[in-house]
Amino acid sequence: MIEIWCVKPTERLELVVEGQVTWEGKRYQAPRKLQATIVTKQGNQRYYTLEEGDTVLFKWKGKELFRGTVFSRIPRDNTLFFEAYDMLTYLVRNKDVYAFSNQRADQIVRRICNDFQIPTTTIVNTGVTFKSLLVTQETTLYDIILKALKRTRANNGRNYQLYSTKGKLGLRAWPDPSEVYVIEKGVNLISYEYSTSIEETATRVKMKMQKNDKTYTATARDNDGARKFGVLQYTETVTDDLNQAQLQRRADNKQKELKGVQRKLNGVQAVGIPDVTSGLPVRVIIKDVGINRNYWVDSDSHTFQGNTHKMTLDLVRNNRIPEVS
Repeated sequence: MIEIWCVKPTERLELVVEGQVTWEGKRYQAPRKLQATIVTKQGNQRYYTLEEGDTVLFKWKGKELFRGTVFSRIPRDNTLFFEAYDMLTYLVRNKDVYAFSNQRADQIVRRICNDFQIPTTTIVNTGVTFKSLLVTQETTLYDIILKALKRTRANNGRNYQLYSTKGKLGLRAWPDPSEVYVIEKGVNLISYEYSTSIEETATRVKMKMQKNDKTYTATARDNDGARKFGVLQYTETVTDDLNQAQLQRRADNKQKELKGVQRKLNGVQAVGIPDVTSGLPVRVIIKDVGINRNYWVDSDSHTFQGNTHKMTLDLVRNNRIPEVS
């Protein structure tokens, strides 16, 4: 069931796996990680091992789930524990300053990947050209790209996702499949943690923008929420060049995101589904607490051992891009 290979330029060397393999990732935090222990010696028999910089390939039931670079090892008498990361790790491990003009987010991705020798696969056209995007302080490459993607979404309402496949970095429209996997209590759900809160709720949103030495504002309100919870104002200073209608639309959208009681569903442990990874939607049905809706996977941790595959998920209701300084 479990296969881990060391991929060399001219050959693939199969490794002997001991115990559990963990494969995990987090939405908007770049690389996916693989952790495993391999057997390097048994009696007089020696097996293939790994070094920092080696490429490892992980398969489950014959399907490739991960390909990345070994970054750390813990050698023991007869075994070796290692951690490997996919190609997106190079976006968080490198920092730089940039000045882009008349560029789209996809062109920014291509430029950065070319500058840092990161191999690429398909990079879609994001459609929105920025007059300028200045990064004057050393910033991770990932945050630079995230800034461009956030600005793109503010202009066209579309989300885009960086991903790594077969050792190459790509950019695609954020997956939003019409059919999603279902996790249901009594079927494939093992355990979960559910909580509700108004800690992050807003009943009033105020957007401010400075343009041509004049301050523009846009306000959106949840009057029913204000009567119930009081005035909880979210304020944001907008740096994009918007007109008044665009500024109001952004305020309205933010109010929708922050309206009402915020419900969190974390620590969802279920029978493993390899295709369920961070950034994808799943349908969750837990009749005990009145849940029957789609959530986005915020983080996922898949464990494989023998013929068993389990996953633990943290879920969010909305797929919002985090703030980038």
